Amino acid sequence: MKIALTLSIMFLNIISAQRVVGYYPQWVVANLQIEEIEFDVVTHVIHSFAWPNVDGSISSYDGMFGSGMSDVVHGQGAKFLLSLGGWGNHEGFEAVSADEDLREGFIYNLASILTINEYDGVDLDWEFPESEADRENLNLLVSEMDSIFYALDPDWMITMAVPVSNWYGQWHDFDFLVDHVDFFNAMTYGTHGNWSSHAGHLSPLYPSPPGDLDGSCHTNMNYLSNIRGVPRDKINMGMPFWGIKWESPNINEPFTGSTVDVMYYDIPQLIGNGWTYQWDDDALCPYLIKDDSTRIITYENPQSIGLKCQYISEQELGGVMIWALSYDKTENGQELIQSIQENYLINFPDESYSIPNEISLSAYPNPFNPSCNIDIDLEHDLFVQIMVNDLLGHEVKLLNNKVLRKGSHQFSWEARDHPNGIYFITTKQNKFIQTRKITLLK
Repeated sequence: MKIALTLSIMFLNIISAQRVVGYYPQWVVANLQIEEIEFDVVTHVIHSFAWPNVDGSISSYDGMFGSGMSDVVHGQGAKFLLSLGGWGNHEGFEAVSADEDLREGFIYNLASILTINEYDGVDLDWEFPESEADRENLNLLVSEMDSIFYALDPDWMITMAVPVSNWYGQWHDFDFLVDHVDFFNAMTYGTHGNWSSHAGHLSPLYPSPPGDLDGSCHTNMNYLSNIRGVPRDKINMGMPFWGIKWESPNINEPFTGSTVDVMYYDIPQLIGNGWTYQWDDDALCPYLIKDDSTRIITYENPQSIGLKCQYISEQELGGVMIWALSYDKTENGQELIQSIQENYLINFPDESYSIPNEISLSAYPNPFNPSCNIDIDLEHDLFVQIMVNDLLGHEVKLLNNKVLRKGSHQFSWEARDHPNGIYFITTKQNKFIQTRKITLLK
């Protein structure tokens, strides 16, 4: 009975909550009215941006406050947060966080705005702390904000947009912040840009080329969760709804000039009109090559967004973060939002735990000595965990922990150093588990 219970707990590790957090910049309102947000997908709308001034007052883009947006968001059952900061709006954070009186005045100014405009909390987007003093002052700001918020409205949330590598991440004390921040929006984009040595993907799921030191979403998540200790259920992995145009003949080649941002809604119409579609099997992302081989565009499409959603589910992360709502609005609707719905939300029916027919598993020979072959056949590209477990449910060997392409794949487990007995080959895809019992006989 104990063995059965242990295996049941391990094999039915169900994710209880799914967040889809969408940043809603004030400058996109004309393109995407608040009522047009896909609230059957988006759970948290983050209204962007206001920012602290050096005297503790707060400024914002024109028209942000008093618009009645909160009524619409709350009427759809979603949360509505105010984002403070954004790129270039950092001086106020540095000044306010460093002074006790300014911190208190700023927090009460913020509380007044939250109350009057019926926000559900604040998202801190300080880009970026750059010193040990900033690191300590950020701790003071967040802890005092948490205390004052609790006294004024215990339901107010504090969330935070955070870097995903040690370049800026070293100035965030995550061990301290996790006790005061509801969740972290991981900026898993900007992997390549003007600062890079080559033209690359904005947000590759895995490094391209393999081993690329610029990283990927996967290396970013490893940094936050395994190196910095941020709980996975507090991490929302960012997804860019825009791309980058490079003056380069091909992916991972040198480039000249400066990069140019291209919104997703302008990209699909280019395919076949002077640009050719390509797919990077390493990054699991698309890109376009201009027909005269002078430029490329790296970006996300519904397929790459879907694979990222599968990754988020398998890694048991807290959710999805989008920068930014409206950037995917085409004549076919909000195409990238739709991919999140199809590949993230729909993967979690309330009461269904049946095994999908899109993956098959076989293990042979059985019994075996000393190695066992494992064959996997996939009907679609899927993020699949493949592991060997012992009779008590302990993981003995992790054979795969990444997206596999459609088709057949073979793995082998060498058990020469393991004792005789029963083991389980386990595949995990979203909430779906398959197992094959194998027996090692020496």
